[in-house]
Amino acid sequence: MTFREYLLGKPEDFYNFVDSISEKDKIGLVTHVDLDGVASAVFLQKILESKKLNLRFIDFIQYNSNSLKPVIKKDFNILFFTDWNADNFSEDLTELRKKGKVFVIDHHPINSNLKDKFNIIKTQTSYCSAHTIFDLAKSYIKTKNLKWLLYPTLIFDYCVANTEVVDFIKEKYHGFTKESAFDSVPGRLGQKVESGLIYYKQGNIKKVYDLILKKDLKEFSKTHRIISKEIKLWKEKFMKEAEFYPDKKLYFYYGNLNYSITSGITSELSFKNPEFTFIFVSDNPYEKGFVKTSSRNQTGKVDLNLKMKKCIEEFENATAGGHSKAAGGSFLKKDLIKFRENVLKEF
Repeated sequence: MTFREYLLGKPEDFYNFVDSISEKDKIGLVTHVDLDGVASAVFLQKILESKKLNLRFIDFIQYNSNSLKPVIKKDFNILFFTDWNADNFSEDLTELRKKGKVFVIDHHPINSNLKDKFNIIKTQTSYCSAHTIFDLAKSYIKTKNLKWLLYPTLIFDYCVANTEVVDFIKEKYHGFTKESAFDSVPGRLGQKVESGLIYYKQGNIKKVYDLILKKDLKEFSKTHRIISKEIKLWKEKFMKEAEFYPDKKLYFYYGNLNYSITSGITSELSFKNPEFTFIFVSDNPYEKGFVKTSSRNQTGKVDLNLKMKKCIEEFENATAGGHSKAAGGSFLKKDLIKFRENVLKEF
């Protein structure tokens, strides 16, 4: 079995969907605000351009209970989701499907409660959305000049936990290893691009997207210095100030950050200490009165996707989920103490 595994849907579903689109259609795209989401959007845009089809809008959105409400109000009749598990928002997905044809390409766990799973492709975790679309793009365009963006995406979406993905990257970078991933050539490039995404996340993410689309990466050197300094500072604060529960092998921390770097911090800490669970809660800059959480555990023995959903299931206006080794969430700040209690029960 290869890592390029489809858990739901098949490539022909995508080909048929794209073939059904005309130049008159109003096409929109919703994608995640991370390297996988942005790379997915770039590759999909290249596919559509090869068919002389143009995107009317691209929305880069985070996960919260109201994420899709603004999208429902937009003018479209064709809508793509990439690296965004719209199936977890079944009511909003139903509303979007009433407005037009919707196609989802995603590698987060399938929502088994969703009744209508048509036009949804789900792949296993290590076959990230950007890689899936990159492979689909081979039927439309030459993809060789896009590999520069695919390699760092595989690293920053932690697909390198799969040995087949490591072997795939080795075809280009012969000395590449899982352990050296972030210090490799594509790893360092990924750090610069990811820093740009973090720096502009609250302001002008479209600027970052356009720079990546044109492969104009000079500006990211400046933002990388700023974000790297912040990550170093907060990693040190986390390890000094976090609540530590040895019997649970759990670190829990709340902090109010200037930049959206919680996932970067928990990821780095968990890769260096894979046997521990790291949970970082911070104020959500995108929603007043809300906090967001990032959790990581690299052992594969703890299903963070399920545990985070369990921890917020009684909260109003809350959402959580992700992958077994990496999950996030958003909930009202008033529920922070209860969330901590739920975490300690779940672990």
